Amino acid sequence: TIAGASCSDVLAEMKARVAGQYASWHDPHNNGTYTVQNYGGTFSTARVTGNGKYTDKQIFTLTANTNGCTIEACSRSQVTSVLDAGTNYCDLKMLYCGSADGCKPVTHDFKVIPESTSAFSKSNVDLSACLKV
Repeated sequence: TIAGASCSDVLAEMKARVAGQYASWHDPHNNGTYTVQNYGGTFSTARVTGNGKYTDKQIFTLTANTNGCTIEACSRSQVTSVLDAGTNYCDLKMLYCGSADGCKPVTHDFKVIPESTSAFSKSNVDLSACLKV
């Protein structure tokens, strides 16, 4: 996935969303809560679902290229979650999607094109499902 912005702007936006939870930003996918972690990559987070029952872990690797910033990321549920309704995809996408996607940026608004996704097991990668509270 390539963001039409510098990697420093992408990282700043991701950090601003995590830091701004509930005041300047909220996770539209079931109102989960993100925390910054240190799992590796350029940036990593954990997200607890809005009901507090489930935790997913995310790792993002950002690499500068001539078109902006390549975003490589992975999110995994910490319990068996075959039919996750796209939650792991949403966990990732909600931290960097822009207004063109229907998201609400905090500090930097950019487009993300093209996107290459791989669904794990029987999950899905449907952005519209992520934006339903």
